Amino acid sequence: MNDLQQVSTSKRTGDLGWGFEGHRRRQARLGLGLSPAERLRWLEESMEELRKLVGRARQGRSVSPG
Repeated sequence: MNDLQQVSTSKRTGDLGWGFEGHRRRQARLGLGLSPAERLRWLEESMEELRKLVGRARQGRSVSPG
């Protein structure tokens, strides 16, 4: 995990919940603390990871008889 993805304990204990809205707000706060170059690097890394998943749902997972 790189430094852009880490969330400090102090931010976790705030009034934000762990639902979608709380996650969205934490991500936005992380982004506000980054320089434009750091934001671009984060975006490029995220897109690289997501590209690996494209089409994976079509393949499905192997099912072993049990």
